[in-house]
Amino acid sequence: MSVDPNETTAAAEASEVLSAADVMTPAARTCSPFSTVTEAVLFFKEQNADVVPVVDAGKPVGVVVDRDVALAVPDVPDLAERPVSELMVQDFPIVPADAHVDQVLQTMSAAAARLALVVDAEGLLAGLIFWPALARRLALDETAPPPRPVATDQDGGAIQP
Repeated sequence: MSVDPNETTAAAEASEVLSAADVMTPAARTCSPFSTVTEAVLFFKEQNADVVPVVDAGKPVGVVVDRDVALAVPDVPDLAERPVSELMVQDFPIVPADAHVDQVLQTMSAAAARLALVVDAEGLLAGLIFWPALARRLALDETAPPPRPVATDQDGGAIQP
């Protein structure tokens, strides 16, 4: 199976002009840190989503992932009434809306993350970038995890482990 050089060139040219805002999914709905897990689950159901951003005064402070909720069910009997702040993931990449897609890719790769939150100039949540969507836009393998960054020396050469 051969790769069409025109497809590779087209993907490379497209990535030259794309910003985070171009590849993000606008944030449809969010929770506050005080929202209950039930509210987050309703969002998952209504939006057919597996993640809900958590914002405080419009600024992202975490994300709630459906898998984390499901895994907590056996251990937390009153989970439905607990605030999402008890379950939210706080360590996630954030990129500015005007960041070039190469910067987005690098940020997500460095964090080994399949999700990045996009913020506007004031730091307010603008949207989300999911790895599969970014990979499709850049003609990358969407089933593979984000590539790990390569360590380089002072001259830009790759450092072998």
